[in-house]
Amino acid sequence: MLFILLTAGGSAYAQTRPDSTFSLLLNSSLSFTHANDPHINRWLKEYGYPTEPHVPVSLNFEAAAIPADSRFLYSVHLSTITNADDLTSFNIGAGFYAAPVKTNSFLLFFGAALGYHADIISLDGNLPQDYKDLAEQYKTSLSLRRTGLSIEPAMRVFWYPVRLGHILQVGLFGSLGYDLDLNSSWRLGYYSNEQGRYDHFRKINKPKDQQTVSEYGFSLSAGLSFRLNLH
Repeated sequence: MLFILLTAGGSAYAQTRPDSTFSLLLNSSLSFTHANDPHINRWLKEYGYPTEPHVPVSLNFEAAAIPADSRFLYSVHLSTITNADDLTSFNIGAGFYAAPVKTNSFLLFFGAALGYHADIISLDGNLPQDYKDLAEQYKTSLSLRRTGLSIEPAMRVFWYPVRLGHILQVGLFGSLGYDLDLNSSWRLGYYSNEQGRYDHFRKINKPKDQQTVSEYGFSLSAGLSFRLNLH
């Protein structure tokens, strides 16, 4: 009986065609993140600025690859917040994920992404007196900026119900992760405008009324995925 079962199992495995395609994935999605900075929100409210959204909504673009006959996915991504006033935010990074489940139309991945984030608040309204003095000294509008490391462990699901020809698959994907923006400090500075284009951020100092920030919270993403299967 053992011999028959082993023979049947080996025969069934031999009849299963291995996935020998190199897949390129192009994904676009919206993310909803439960993360915010209460201290900066109190400061913005005190001086009449719109506060950061309680649930930031980000627009994401990603390019990813699955090597031939592999269960690993490698990705690079760029995202920016879309529902904030006077706040510019972006995140760029790379991810590595492994698939316990992988078929031609369904993929389940677990892994993490590591990246760099930046938040910029334009100060074009009321200011504390020491900020006003600096704005007059440098004769320019000031901004608060913080940058730092971001980490997102996540579970990701891809489903491709539509196949167009032998190469292209169109489908949906979703992700549940936990976002961590680690130990970044707000810096006061300004952007110069030289020769008709914006230059880099010029730091003035670390303001005493700000503090080091770590933001964290769950993130839910959903969007479209285009999969190119290249032999």
